Amino acid sequence: MGRFKPQKQRRDRQQTPAGQRFRMDDRAVSQTEILAAGEQLSNNVDDHGRLLYMDSPSLELGQVATGTDPDTGTVQTTDGEDPMPVALFEPERAMMSRIPGGTPTEIQVEGAIASGMRRFPRGIADLRAIPGWALHRLADDRIELRSPDGGVYSRITVPASPDRYSTALHHGYVVCSYGPQLGVRTPSGSTLEQYTDAKRLEEFRTARGRGLVAGGIIAYRNNR
Repeated sequence: MGRFKPQKQRRDRQQTPAGQRFRMDDRAVSQTEILAAGEQLSNNVDDHGRLLYMDSPSLELGQVATGTDPDTGTVQTTDGEDPMPVALFEPERAMMSRIPGGTPTEIQVEGAIASGMRRFPRGIADLRAIPGWALHRLADDRIELRSPDGGVYSRITVPASPDRYSTALHHGYVVCSYGPQLGVRTPSGSTLEQYTDAKRLEEFRTARGRGLVAGGIIAYRNNR
């Protein structure tokens, strides 16, 4: 199963000049071309990814809150607890959409949110356990993010990380983020050494500020 299904074409839209509605890679395309591109994205679930901890310098997410002190309002965390692991899922291509006068959105991110994940903004983020979603570690060490219908929403290949897998088993959950700009891929024209944690963090925070990140605390399933 793919991430989303393109909407059926409406006859009254087929005659609309392409340059007024759809663009792909900075060129005007027809509705047929944009729907075909959307279907291709839907069927391709192999993405780029990383497996980190919440306190990684390229994320700086701190710790998951366990509650709030009723007297002071201070957010409480469990001191000494192993940090929650984080899985980043970054699709190969973004598919942006914008209603005239509205804010640009990314269709794959919106699909994840429509299926239960939550938008992951800057500042205070209401990340919570997402019913129905699951993160599966496969026998070949690939990781699959599966939506409530059982379909694979995204699949990544990451270096083996026994400590993070052990922590995921301990918690039973992994914080998952999905979006086109999570600081995963090294940008064109840059080297791995040049793409520092600070630059990855900047990209991650910028994407969150633009509403281009879906997130949630997802149940972990070890299939090895």
